[in-house]
Amino acid sequence: MLYHLRVINLAIRHLHEYLRQKMQELRKTEQVLRRSEAFNYRQLALLSHALRHPDARYSIQSHRTSHGVVYQTARTDLLDLAKKGFLVARKIGRTFYFSPAADLESLLARKP
Repeated sequence: MLYHLRVINLAIRHLHEYLRQKMQELRKTEQVLRRSEAFNYRQLALLSHALRHPDARYSIQSHRTSHGVVYQTARTDLLDLAKKGFLVARKIGRTFYFSPAADLESLLARKP
């Protein structure tokens, strides 16, 4: 019984260390993003959200609503991020949906 408790305790410590490292990497990536002039503030907000929520899905309408911009501005923001490889665009019916790229964090870390 004590052996199993030690194994569980060790696993919990390793998990905490892993989470701490991932949070440091995420903060570092977000700092690099903020210093970049390649993105506008709406794109930065979306990428920051996408880093924290890799299963999120965005539409032109949702981006438009959350940032209070016209359709064309929201469309341009999302298509630009998709063109650069940070988002993956999929069309379902008549609506385009954008999801974070699988390797978003590493892509952003390489961005000058």
